[in-house]
Amino acid sequence: MTTLTRGQLGALGEQLAVEHLTSLGLRILARNWRCRYGELDIIAADADRTVVFVEVKTRSGDGFG
Repeated sequence: MTTLTRGQLGALGEQLAVEHLTSLGLRILARNWRCRYGELDIIAADADRTVVFVEVKTRSGDGFG
């Protein structure tokens, strides 16, 4: 069993989210976009140019909530 650090787990979750979004036909515009107010994990757009902002929360357990 491989133990991931929090950073590795977060990066894995973000990569899985990117793969899912692209499989749905969205185009990734930015990852880990930062401004003085904070950070967005993923910014994507669909074919109609609807912009989607994604905050990824990755859990190491199988519980919800």
